[in-house]
This record gives sequence, structure tokens and C-alpha cells, in this order.
Amino acid sequence: MLPAMEEPLVGGRSDTEETGGPKESLVVTEVKKQLYLAGPLIAGCLLQNVVQMISVMFVGHLGELALSSASIATSFANVTGFSLMAGMASSLDTLCGQAFGAKRYHQLGIYKQRAILVLTLVSVVVAVLWAYTGQILLLFGQDPEIAMGAGSYIRWMIPALFAYGLLQCHVRFLQTQSIVLPVMASAGSLHPARAPGQGSQRRRFTTSSAS
Repeated sequence: MLPAMEEPLVGGRSDTEETGGPKESLVVTEVKKQLYLAGPLIAGCLLQNVVQMISVMFVGHLGELALSSASIATSFANVTGFSLMAGMASSLDTLCGQAFGAKRYHQLGIYKQRAILVLTLVSVVVAVLWAYTGQILLLFGQDPEIAMGAGSYIRWMIPALFAYGLLQCHVRFLQTQSIVLPVMASAGSLHPARAPGQGSQRRRFTTSSAS
């Protein structure tokens, strides 16, 4: 049976406490708590990141040009978009954590709503930047065919950008309350938002390769 999450990791129970069964050491108790919290979070992170890896693997079957374009687009999206969203949403770790610890539960929702508003506005700016990715890469001397392919690929990732910002706010909001199972489910719900764009990307590259 997993220990209560409100119970402190150190000094929560005495080694001589009667539990009606075999006594567990303090180390085993702490490991169970850590696994209970970390397991769903690890699965959630894998679900968030596996989509791009699988997409690039599929695009690799279309040829070297498509693979190069998709790789550059993915790297550009991670640096200018997804990393930015995750970094800005990480402020909720501190704000929501403080509010939850102080039992100011109404502040949790306020912080989350403000973060969603800010990240949505930032996503609009980043989406405009992504729309001109091809021209930006050309400006830095990238091969024209690769630059145009990367620009086409990243434009279909724009819907995922908005979903990713909302997801990060939701994850931080729940994580600070030690609610981790919905985090894994929320990460999985991001996949349908990306699916139409990923399918369109592959069809676009297939058409380009055929021509």
C-alpha cells in the first residue's frame, strides 16, 4: 500500500510502528513515494517527446531532402517554441507550489489562468515567426530546397504549439498538488492535436518528392 502523499519522507513513521504486516524500512517507503510521483511524470514526458521522433522517422523514408528539412524544422521548433513554452510555464512550479503550501487554493486557478493567457499570446508571436521559417533559414544561408521544406513542415506544427502551451500550464498546475496520473493522460491527449498536422506534413513531402 502506498504511503499518504502528505506524510513526510523523513521521520513520518517510526520503525517500530505496527502495521499489521511486515515492517518496511524508511528507504523502501521513500522509494515507493518517489516512484508513485515520478512514474507518471516520466511517462508523460515520453508521450510529449515521442511524437516528433516518430514523425522524423517516418519522414526519413521519403528521402534525404525531406529528412533534412524535417530535422531542421524540428530543431527550430524546439528552440524557438516548445522550449520557450516549457520555460515560461515553469514559473508555475514556484507560484503554484507556494500557493498550495500556504493553503491559498484559490490562487492556484488564478495563476493557471494568467499563465494560459500569457502563453497563448506568446504562441501567436511564435506562430508568426514559424510562418516565415523558410525565409529566416534562407537569410542564414541554408540550402533553398531544405529551407522551403523546413518552412512547410513547421507551419503544420503551429496547432501543436498552442496545445503544448496549454498542456504545460495544466501539468504544472497538477504537479504542484502531487496529482500526477492526470498529467500522463494530459500528455497523451496532445497526440490527437498533432496528428492532423503530422499527416499533412507527410502528404506534402510525398507530393514534393514525387514532383
